Amino acid sequence: YSGQGQVDFEGDGELLLPESAPSVGKRTIVRDQKSGLIVSEAYRKDPATGRALLPSSWVVRRFGGGADGNPTKKIVLTFDDGPDPEWTPQVLDILRQYRVPACFFVVGKQAEEYPYLVRRMWNEGHEIGNHSWSHPDLFRLSREHQKLELNLTQRVIQAITDHSTTLFRPPYGGDTEPQTGKEVSPMLTAADLHYITVGERNDPQDWRLFNLKPGTESADHTSLRDYRDIVKSVVVNRTVGSVVLLHDAGGDQYKSDRGRTIAALPELITQLQALGYQFSTVADLRGVSRAQLMPPLNGSDLYLVGADRYVFEVSYLVQRLLTTLFTLSIILGVSRILLFLTLALIQRARERHRVFVTDFAPTVSVVIAAYNEAKVITRTVQALLEGDFQNLEIIVVDDGSKDGTADVVEAAFADNSKVQVIRKPNGGKSTALNVGLARATGEIFISLDADTLFAPDTVSKLVRHFEDPQVGAVSGNVRVGNAHNIWTRWQSLEYITSQNFDRRGYDLLNCITVVPGAVGALRRKAVFDVGGYTHDTLAEDTDLTWKLRRAGWHIENDNEALAYTEAPETLTNLAKQRFRWAFGTLQCLWKHQEATFRHGAFGWVALPSLWVYQMLFPAISPFMDIAMLWSIFSGNFAKFATYFLAMFALELVAAVFAIRMDKGNMKLLPWLFVQRFVYRQLMYYVILKSIVTAIRGGAVGWGKFERTGTARVGGGTG
Repeated sequence: YSGQGQVDFEGDGELLLPESAPSVGKRTIVRDQKSGLIVSEAYRKDPATGRALLPSSWVVRRFGGGADGNPTKKIVLTFDDGPDPEWTPQVLDILRQYRVPACFFVVGKQAEEYPYLVRRMWNEGHEIGNHSWSHPDLFRLSREHQKLELNLTQRVIQAITDHSTTLFRPPYGGDTEPQTGKEVSPMLTAADLHYITVGERNDPQDWRLFNLKPGTESADHTSLRDYRDIVKSVVVNRTVGSVVLLHDAGGDQYKSDRGRTIAALPELITQLQALGYQFSTVADLRGVSRAQLMPPLNGSDLYLVGADRYVFEVSYLVQRLLTTLFTLSIILGVSRILLFLTLALIQRARERHRVFVTDFAPTVSVVIAAYNEAKVITRTVQALLEGDFQNLEIIVVDDGSKDGTADVVEAAFADNSKVQVIRKPNGGKSTALNVGLARATGEIFISLDADTLFAPDTVSKLVRHFEDPQVGAVSGNVRVGNAHNIWTRWQSLEYITSQNFDRRGYDLLNCITVVPGAVGALRRKAVFDVGGYTHDTLAEDTDLTWKLRRAGWHIENDNEALAYTEAPETLTNLAKQRFRWAFGTLQCLWKHQEATFRHGAFGWVALPSLWVYQMLFPAISPFMDIAMLWSIFSGNFAKFATYFLAMFALELVAAVFAIRMDKGNMKLLPWLFVQRFVYRQLMYYVILKSIVTAIRGGAVGWGKFERTGTARVGGGTG
């Protein structure tokens, strides 16, 4: 029998020192050969010492009271789980007011975060003990992990006070009568590190928010606990033990509220003093000075603690930075989802009642600026010709292609008078669009990307909005036409749940941020009036949209005007495309910075939203992921994960609404969670690269990726 479940005590008091762990007894027995009964037994002896190998239990020595001569009518106040910036200062203020000493058992993480409170404890004459680093149930940890918990906290205390501590109290087990080895094991580890465990016999359970149900240990959630219950419990148990267990941080499962402890403290002090009790210290119970209880550092320890102080300060700053940025990213993410979900739902309701003039049919010029588009250009032009709007001309501007793009168009449509080809030296997309704009004769001007296929009724649906003379441009609905691998499916989901979703919300406020080159129509006169396309940004369509809006033109959105674009099919091409978009948007934001907080919702909502949600939010969002990883090692993973999952749940709800409004495919939804851990990290990289490039300065150009010709009308279903 080993005695693993038993604990034997020697002496009396509330200071505990485990002296031995259980040992297994070994004995030899002799049986009668005939009956099989045991006829004799003898315990074996240890060859080294000659002592019998008897079984033993845990042995804990108690001292600091009773037979050890602890003075009567002395009370020691102890506070666990701090420091806390809200409650600890109030406790310290009360103790200073009544000139009462106390012992604070600090949690290392809390001490690192609020070192000024630990320093105040020491400067005001209080004792400081070790309550582990992260307040775990130490029994569940390995011996080495237990030591790490205590050593880290010791280092923090040393770095703050220039003193060590010899006092320890285990989390979840501070009384003087541990019943099992589970409760004694951490004390034995602490004893190996030269700590004395401080127990208690007077525990008012000030952490409980509710009273207990009569005759049970469960809470009565209808009965809120009064601070006077804490006072009464301490006073009634004053003769039981010298040490009182209170808390200056933490709390129960419902609320981390130490308000009742703060309210009870002055009253229990005055009541005990009226009864003739004197408030003492752990040092007094042990019969030593505070300097012996918390010895000063000297010699090499001073150099070591200097390094520790630097490490802890850096660690604290990193933690605070990550926590702040994590919180900010959560706030920004949630606010964006709620804002655009609300706007999109309102706009969707308005769209159901929109009425158009059925016989409105202006002339339309479609300009396709092309550079090395031989693989896709024929299908793009053919899709236009097969559409239901016939009153149009198609102008292909070949910007110095090296793959024979112009030759391909001329060969394919030589007999079609609606198709024109213009050849020019390479000068960039904006110059090609301006050449086409100068040649165009239609009232309505459509600039179309060479890799995009229009649905048959797209031109008609775009054009119908221009019956209103105040409309200067109309944006359509871009879908991925080649959603057949992981990268293109992620983009298909993004187009529906982000780009098109946001544009619907912006439409409600008349502050659409871009009429995309993939699907958009403009009033040709309006484009001429604002000077056409410029070549000083990589986002010429965004720049033109903003110029039109600043000039007072109304810009609308039509989600029924569908265009199917060829999305990048590889990571490299996707990064290249998104860098062009992100850098171009950043250029436009800087170019039009004077429009911020002017021009109605465009300056008050759209531009600030772009700064916040397309620049700031992606730039700090990586810290959300870093904070999640950090939380695994700092013990806060559950807290961070809760916020993260709550935000994802909100994203999922918004995605469901977006797909339903856009008549998309719900089969794309499962990609949302995976997208969060891979695809978005790429977007973060692109934004950060854009910001760095903008600071350094960079050239503009086409920045296009190699085409594959895989886009299909209706091919964005995923």
